[in-house]
Amino acid sequence: MSHFIFDKRDWAFILHEQLHVSRLLAWDKFSDYDLETFDQVVEEGIRFAVEVMAPINEIGDREGCRVVDGQVKVPEAFKPVYKAHVEAGWLGLIHSPEFGGQGVPLTIAAPIGEATSGAAMAFAMYGGLTHSAGHLIEAFAADELKQRFVEKMYSGTWGGTMCLTEPSAGSEVGDLRTKATPQDDGTFLIEGQKIFISGGDHDMVDNIIHLVLARVEGDPHGTKGISLFIVPKYWVNEDGSIGDRNNVNVVGIEHKMGINGSATCQLSFGEDGPCRGYLVGQQRSGIMYMFQMMNEARIACGQQGAAQANAAYQQALTYARDRVQGPLLTNPGAGSTAIINHPDVRRNLLFMKAYSEGTRALLAQASYWADTALHAPDEAERAFAQDCLDLVTPIAKAYSTDKAFKVCELAVQIYGGYGFLKDYPIEQYLRDTKITSLYEGTNGIQALDLMGRKMRQKGGALFLNYIQRVGAFIAENKDRPELAEAIAGLEAGQAALGEVAFWLQSTAPQDINLAVLQATPFLELFGDVMVGQLLTEQAAIASAALVKRIGTAEPSVEQREQDAEVRFYAGKIETARFFAQEVLAFAKAKARTMTRGSRAALDMVF
Repeated sequence: MSHFIFDKRDWAFILHEQLHVSRLLAWDKFSDYDLETFDQVVEEGIRFAVEVMAPINEIGDREGCRVVDGQVKVPEAFKPVYKAHVEAGWLGLIHSPEFGGQGVPLTIAAPIGEATSGAAMAFAMYGGLTHSAGHLIEAFAADELKQRFVEKMYSGTWGGTMCLTEPSAGSEVGDLRTKATPQDDGTFLIEGQKIFISGGDHDMVDNIIHLVLARVEGDPHGTKGISLFIVPKYWVNEDGSIGDRNNVNVVGIEHKMGINGSATCQLSFGEDGPCRGYLVGQQRSGIMYMFQMMNEARIACGQQGAAQANAAYQQALTYARDRVQGPLLTNPGAGSTAIINHPDVRRNLLFMKAYSEGTRALLAQASYWADTALHAPDEAERAFAQDCLDLVTPIAKAYSTDKAFKVCELAVQIYGGYGFLKDYPIEQYLRDTKITSLYEGTNGIQALDLMGRKMRQKGGALFLNYIQRVGAFIAENKDRPELAEAIAGLEAGQAALGEVAFWLQSTAPQDINLAVLQATPFLELFGDVMVGQLLTEQAAIASAALVKRIGTAEPSVEQREQDAEVRFYAGKIETARFFAQEVLAFAKAKARTMTRGSRAALDMVF
């Protein structure tokens, strides 16, 4: 058994009432599916996560990984679950049937991804990295290499990693020292060391396929001189059989704050003998290729954050309903009551609900845009979706993970002293979540990406189009009284976002450091507006559903208590109002703080 609780109702709302996934069925890519099949895939994926994966989460955290005779051993409980997971085809869910995948839309896989990460985040990382590495090989490698590696990776027979970071090259990837030397047979000898490699070694698969960034001798310094290589743990012969060890060695594993069941390895390449690799695509194009994997991973990081936030919220909600402590201030003589009745607890719970459901919607929207960008029949629609996805990626990664840590912190607070104990799952959620704001580019890097690249992309068109879409949504819903507070908050947020964007644009050419000082606060404000818009959109949908169900968008307390659907929809409206009042209401003050030009942090002598 596990503590994990998954909110299927909210995902059904997002898929069918907010995103209208039935539209995907009109596209050639997904025409063989139907809505019932989509729902069955989601239902079964969630069931597997809740019933099979979640019980190993605590075990993996307590046992962790260890190195025995140069090989990483994962917790024993992981192995049968991994076997069941890959045999059921979950690893290749979204990938091409040509390589053994099932070709399911990313949007349909999104709730399964959240359930998987929420159930056992450390365990889920092994498969997540494998399918991303396989997808990169499918996208950019020569056909012969695709045939040799991809299907074995999508099937989970082989694992996969991405090897970027080195002791001397963290966020500054261009400083890497790993080198590649061309050989007469077309392969390359790889020499160097990589650190922080998730799933860098483990004993659940027959082979591990590393994607390694390295510089061919003679190529220029910096990112423009980097190439990408396939470097198997065991050499793979032309017929697909496994050959000799390839001198990829485990130097050690990291002992971490969280995700202890995930093997975070230091790897050496070519230290004890020749280590061979295959060039992926064109020489000196490694960073461009790796960005596909990194962008996918950044969305996946955001999903991990939303998963942990929603899991923590469900735990805290259940605990608050059951935990009896202290009388109500309004009726001190009535004895103790469930803590969910205390105002401060209720406020914390609503913050948790807003952030966790809002970031869930943000990640779901990103998945829908990714499907659209790849598969919509209309070229203009594909281009528009790609622009939306480009803009949202750093926000989805950084905002979702930062707020996930806040949600988990609030969950600990609701539990009180019990939240600090290993007897309950909350402290693990908190520890596991923190890594999501660090890897795949720290959240500070995401803020720089947003300000320095995405805001300027296509001459600023991505941002301007977003602001216009928010404005159109506000205009469309401004006269609906049940949405008045939410719309007012969103309008204030939109104005504040535009003000700061203009200030950044005018300040950066004159004083780039002063502008960069506000990159992280700007990303947070942008996330506030994006989540606020999605929550308000949900409120608008919920309002129409309530009118259809009971004739009014303002149900009574009695109607909410008696009808779970009424309670659900009414909760969407209250959540949007709360977010507008407690988060978006500060947008103007945040804008004033960011644009006043304070140089204190730059002038301070530490």
